[in-house]
Amino acid sequence: MSLPLPASSEPSLAASLQPRLPRSLQPLCSQASPSLPALEQTCQKILSLTGGSTSADRLSQLIGRDPGLTCKVLQVSNSIAYSPQQIITSIPHAVTWLGLDTVRAIVDAAQLVEHLTQWPDRHHLVSGIIARAIAAAVHAIELGMAMEYSSQSQLFSRTLLYSIGDLAIANQDANLYQTLRSLPLTVKHPSDRAAKELGLLGVPKMRLAQALAQLWSLPPDLVELFATAHERTTGRWQTSQQTLRGLVTGCSALINALTGPADPATVETVTRGLLTGSGLPEEQFPNLLARALDRSHQLVRSAGLSLDSWDDAVSPTAPVFIPPQTTRHRPAELISPGPSAIDTDPQHTLQILEEALRASRDLNALLGCFVKSLHRDGGFSRVAFALLHHKNSDQLLGRVILGARDTVPYLSTLSGSLSLDHPFFLRVLKQTDPILVEDFTTPLSEPIDPAFLHIWNPGSAIIAPLHVGIRPIGLVFCDRGPVPQEVGPKDLQTFHLFYKPTMVCMNRLAGLF
Repeated sequence: MSLPLPASSEPSLAASLQPRLPRSLQPLCSQASPSLPALEQTCQKILSLTGGSTSADRLSQLIGRDPGLTCKVLQVSNSIAYSPQQIITSIPHAVTWLGLDTVRAIVDAAQLVEHLTQWPDRHHLVSGIIARAIAAAVHAIELGMAMEYSSQSQLFSRTLLYSIGDLAIANQDANLYQTLRSLPLTVKHPSDRAAKELGLLGVPKMRLAQALAQLWSLPPDLVELFATAHERTTGRWQTSQQTLRGLVTGCSALINALTGPADPATVETVTRGLLTGSGLPEEQFPNLLARALDRSHQLVRSAGLSLDSWDDAVSPTAPVFIPPQTTRHRPAELISPGPSAIDTDPQHTLQILEEALRASRDLNALLGCFVKSLHRDGGFSRVAFALLHHKNSDQLLGRVILGARDTVPYLSTLSGSLSLDHPFFLRVLKQTDPILVEDFTTPLSEPIDPAFLHIWNPGSAIIAPLHVGIRPIGLVFCDRGPVPQEVGPKDLQTFHLFYKPTMVCMNRLAGLF
């Protein structure tokens, strides 16, 4: 049943707002020659897909006919955030694994990203708005699933389209949009920012979005959402409409606060509002938000975008410059690990390891103990570990390297995007056991980053996933040095002696057993 149009959404709304808008924005409200027809059509496509009647088979067929969509869906389904242990190679399997609503979300996002071609001169600005809209929609659907909200696809599409006001303003007047987005830098109080926004636009931004939604004949519930966006429910959301409004506006505000000018107070206020309104357990909420942000990065990346913050901080995984070369062989820069205690006195060596592991009070101490023991007592010349970013499981961050004098290039090439830079490491993280790579000079099942091969110059190595329960958190790399040094099956057996008790203690530390 359709909701009645609110009084503020009469057919004359766009015409009544037009004279109050800055001259650059007035074409948006022209009924005779409306602006942004491509955006209007995109909104209609998104809404038609999420109407609730699209079956899994029909959606699989739709995606299968589009190579770009196929690639995006498989990329998301094979990311660590969605698929911790298996490789998904078919669209029907991806739809089954991800769920119909999540796959619809990927297609929705793709529809909006296609609109970027209409704005070549605004590409960077508009792509940022779309990335934030996708991230907000992922947060809404993750919280909605946790609350068992009944209409996930509607929740995603409404949150995604909640950005149409920003998209319209950015297209018509990029400088004006940048001024609006930078308001938290100069105006701290929310009510003062609202007044400043009104002064810049002549009308509240949500009022303009409401007029566009009504002008484009979008569903009444979306018009209603813009009309009531300013209303605040201070307690627990009681009705379906309150929940929809609370998730859409709250998640959009959260992403804008996280990626906009630094404002910790706003982030805390928005987070507390989402927690109170949803009624979700407080102890589970931080992990839920972390998972939502991780999945946001995955979906945004699959769309060919990036979720950048306002300060555009330098990435810790910046690419490493590799000078021209004719060979991978280079002088070793190793620190000798000394004799292998595991060979001379295995019982005492393992006893010392287990005592040190049990004494560890946090993950960093435990992993530090593990790699030191492998290097000092296990006979491995180089030992390193890298951890997944706690908010973005596509990002691998090199943390420790033992056995190399200059640690920076080693850790830099161990870091990076799993999907773009390290697809082989992504496969390792989906394993449950360590693997022995016997020859890095021959092609592997997935490519190895050339920068990594140049710096490490490995002949063979052992690479093992680190898991807490079934969730991968990083990996360990160890070898006996650069080419021509080799590790073999006997070394893999030795590695297991250190690896198995470490995994037990790590999961015990996490409270799993």
